Amino acid sequence: MKLNVQTMAWFLLGGCLAGISPLQAQKQIGLKKGPNISLNITNPHKDPKRTYLNVGLLSHFPQLNGVGINVISSTVQGNANGFQLSGITNISGLNASGVIISSIANVSGKNLNGVALSGLMNIGGKRVNGIQLSALGNVGGASLNGVSVSGLINLSGKNAAGFHLAGLANINRNNYQGIAIGGLMNACGEDSKGVQVTSLLNVAGKSSKGVQLAGLGNVSVTNQGLQLACANYSEKNKGLQLGVANFSNEGKKGLQIGIVNISADSTAHQWGVINLKPKTRTQLLISGGNANKANLSVRFKNKYTYTQLGAGAYYLDTNKDFSFSGFYRAGLYISLTSRLTLNGDVGYYHIETLDNKHAGIPARMYAIEPRISLEYQVLKRLGIFAAGGYNWTRTYQGNKFENKGVFEAGLVLF
Repeated sequence: MKLNVQTMAWFLLGGCLAGISPLQAQKQIGLKKGPNISLNITNPHKDPKRTYLNVGLLSHFPQLNGVGINVISSTVQGNANGFQLSGITNISGLNASGVIISSIANVSGKNLNGVALSGLMNIGGKRVNGIQLSALGNVGGASLNGVSVSGLINLSGKNAAGFHLAGLANINRNNYQGIAIGGLMNACGEDSKGVQVTSLLNVAGKSSKGVQLAGLGNVSVTNQGLQLACANYSEKNKGLQLGVANFSNEGKKGLQIGIVNISADSTAHQWGVINLKPKTRTQLLISGGNANKANLSVRFKNKYTYTQLGAGAYYLDTNKDFSFSGFYRAGLYISLTSRLTLNGDVGYYHIETLDNKHAGIPARMYAIEPRISLEYQVLKRLGIFAAGGYNWTRTYQGNKFENKGVFEAGLVLF
């Protein structure tokens, strides 16, 4: 599976670079001649002519090696090296290097190197290297390397590296290496090596070899680092997935820690409230005892371990008003015979006493309850069990309510 972000990337890139495609076509001469309203210090004996100082309203000349300051715009047919400051745009037909500042856009037909500051966009037809700061976007036709900060988007046609900060998204077609912080999204078509941080979604089309941190979700074909979000997905999990819900197809070399862990690999390593694999057996337990007088719960049973979620009625004695509890249990089991199983687990109970609080009983309490049980498989989908253990019930303020031995018996369905 390869997640394809190149359609999005090339759509945006095509729109941004449409205006400078003629620049790349001018391999040697760059841009054609245009109007020039400026004062220049130029060496006419060089080929192309070198301008060392340019001050004007609107400039158009072959090459800059020095300082250019214009009220409206500066257009250099070939290479621009040095310092450029324009009221609207700076454009170079080939390469631009140095410090480039404009209110609208800085554009180079090939490479843009150095420090580029613009009110809207910085665009390099091929590679963009250095520091780029813009209100709208920074775009590299092939690569975007260095420090890129934009109000909306940082976009590269192939690879990107460095520190990228965008109000909306950081998107690159192939590989990313470094730190990417996007307001809503970070996406790379192939490998991500470093850190992706966003409020919504991180995507690595092939592998993530670092940290993916998202408010909503992380997606990668192969996770070889850390995925931390509400939901994490990887086709092959070879690292750590930490979230509310974790999903993977292969996971024997990785670990899932969350509320719900789901894997299509029976050898996956999972720590959570609910752990589901292809061989997980889901069972319904109906029981009663001297703690909860009636219980209904669901048990998720794996090779040697199980977890159990349930609720019970009348945690207090039946001569009192109605009370209930919700509980979670986690434990281990061993098979003594083909039909007889020994189970050991620890449970946590949250207890609501409801109207009993008017009789001086705390409104809410919790209990810790370890126990051991024997389970006998009567039929393929029907079993019986009996359990015994000890219960410590406390208020959430730490006050003792009761300590007692507990027993429970019931049916196991499915």
